[in-house]
Amino acid sequence: MKEILERVKEQLEQSFDEPRSTSLDGAIHELERLKASARDKRQMIEDVIRAVTHARNARMELAEAGDESATNAFAEAYRALDQAIESYSDVDNDPV
Repeated sequence: MKEILERVKEQLEQSFDEPRSTSLDGAIHELERLKASARDKRQMIEDVIRAVTHARNARMELAEAGDESATNAFAEAYRALDQAIESYSDVDNDPV
């Protein structure tokens, strides 16, 4: 699951860099499939889908005007993906 999230994050970065040529539809489709098996993290994946959908919808606005709200949509999706990836990392923060 973590690998899928990392791949979607790469697609998001590419779409931000090249908003006219990169679609996020495939990324959203991958996230929808991931949601089906997410069990206890289903709500988090739904939040990621929502954020990536907002970024997808802001893509052309970013390409045309470089609008701040479009940039913010991508930033929100990026943060949501980072948090989701972190939640799948096996990090032991307990002191020894």
